[in-house]
Amino acid sequence: TAYETLNELITVCADDCLPLVQQLLPAIMQKLEGTFAMQVATNEQREEQSELQGLLSGVLAIIMQKLSAKPQTAGVVRQSADKLMELFLRVFACRSASVHEEAMLAIGQLADAIEGDFLKHMNTFYPYLETGLKNFGEYQVCALTVGVVSDLTRALEKDLLPYCDGIIMQLLKNLESNDLHRSVKPAIISCFGDIALAIGTEFEKYLPYVLNTLKSASVLAMSEDDDLYDFVIALRQGIFEAYSAILQAFTGSGKLQHLQVCIEPCLEFMQRVYADSATRDEDVNKAALGVLGDMASAMGKGAAPAFQSRQPFIQAIINDFGSGEHAETARWAQSVITQACS
Repeated sequence: TAYETLNELITVCADDCLPLVQQLLPAIMQKLEGTFAMQVATNEQREEQSELQGLLSGVLAIIMQKLSAKPQTAGVVRQSADKLMELFLRVFACRSASVHEEAMLAIGQLADAIEGDFLKHMNTFYPYLETGLKNFGEYQVCALTVGVVSDLTRALEKDLLPYCDGIIMQLLKNLESNDLHRSVKPAIISCFGDIALAIGTEFEKYLPYVLNTLKSASVLAMSEDDDLYDFVIALRQGIFEAYSAILQAFTGSGKLQHLQVCIEPCLEFMQRVYADSATRDEDVNKAALGVLGDMASAMGKGAAPAFQSRQPFIQAIINDFGSGEHAETARWAQSVITQACS
């Protein structure tokens, strides 16, 4: 409870408290380092060590988030990055699921804070990343690891490319597995889009596999089982986000021929989602509008035949999904579609 309180205080504190937060960083790092000297002869002692390491890793994640968000303190995290990474890797070595979870969160925050400088840690971290992605039994750990992959795409961009074969192969296996909890799968779908945005047209080699996966996921995303409602909504949003990101990744590349194959499946899925008026969601509506706009922006006149053949539906989705808070997105989509079809 005390650590949770500390996390909340750090999260909400004003800028005049940043010097105190800065002082906390080495103090918490020292406490985390001290846990490795704890006596762990019994299971109870081992659990106590694991819990403390998890709590301290969580505090460090909050501290990094706070300091890196402010220009005047962002450099503090960079200066401590090597030592922080060393500590988190030692936490992983303890092989506790709960500690893996907290340490994985902290590493994602560290990557976000130091961006491209995280590249030098990738070789040592990658085996743990792979282990996390394979952790079907503790699916929360797997889900967090997928989130860290998304953090890495933003931090490393094209520098992530050498690791993409292994990451994407494992993500595809995860989607195919019946052993992984379904709640993780929408995040994996969305993660493909994050990878595409990071590596741009280098995503070309993965495109056939990912597009096939999106088609398969589109079938699951039309389930009428009430017990699957939240999963279906999350999956629809993830599919639209992935399509949108892939389209953006190839915009202006001169390789738009690779995207022709995704136009029809994407629009067919959108039509099925639109027809399901009983299962509407505002975030899904906005994501669908975004895909329409991105398709028109990326493909230009190449998408015109598909838009023109579905003109009544396209107009209906812009009118119905673009009301209220999504009006601006709808106006933008309408504008770029009109331009593409002119």
